[in-house]
Amino acid sequence: MESTITRVFIADVRILNDPRRLAVVIKAVSKQRREKAERLKTPDAKALAVGAEMLLKKAVEQVYGIYEPLEIKVGADGKPLLTDYPEIFFNLSHSGHYVVCGLGARPVGVDIQKMGHPNLKLARRFFAPSEADWLFSLPEKKQIRAFYDLWALKEAYMKYTGKGFRLPMHAFQIDCQKEESINSEMAILTDGKRMPVVIKNYPILENYVLWAVSEPSDFQEKIEWISL
Repeated sequence: MESTITRVFIADVRILNDPRRLAVVIKAVSKQRREKAERLKTPDAKALAVGAEMLLKKAVEQVYGIYEPLEIKVGADGKPLLTDYPEIFFNLSHSGHYVVCGLGARPVGVDIQKMGHPNLKLARRFFAPSEADWLFSLPEKKQIRAFYDLWALKEAYMKYTGKGFRLPMHAFQIDCQKEESINSEMAILTDGKRMPVVIKNYPILENYVLWAVSEPSDFQEKIEWISL
């Protein structure tokens, strides 16, 4: 059952804005996910909540041939895991109209961000000082994309560790000082030491950034689309 390649899947959730389609799909997700969706107020939020777990379900079916309902619990470190299949690692993210799932035999973190018009001063508050200095050294027209690339890559790493936002963004840094853009060859540093991780960028959507982090292994070269 083991797949040695870490794969990343994506789905467009706008089809779930149709109440009839949502009513069908919501029956296939866990009770906890249904209850979460019911608490949300907007159709877009409901679609993202249900779509994320539905994408996981379909990805697990495709990769591992597992079709029974998935039971998800939160591990001791706060990271969700599959109760009956602890050897399968996954991570979910959503933004805008899309949900993303990283899946494989090693810990993985993924993050997708829809780009907008951020307050770039947040970089001084959340990023490591060297990252903020690098960001503001760039030409102004490159700063928004660089901000989102940094944010998404850092959040993907935080999710990979299992700590999420319990690991402050400023507690580690992307070694980006010598470059004009974030790329998959960059090191992630903690106390000056390079972390043994692999970084992957999937530049597939206009106005979105998508980054993934895992332990040293092969990432699937292309992202895989799944229909909900």
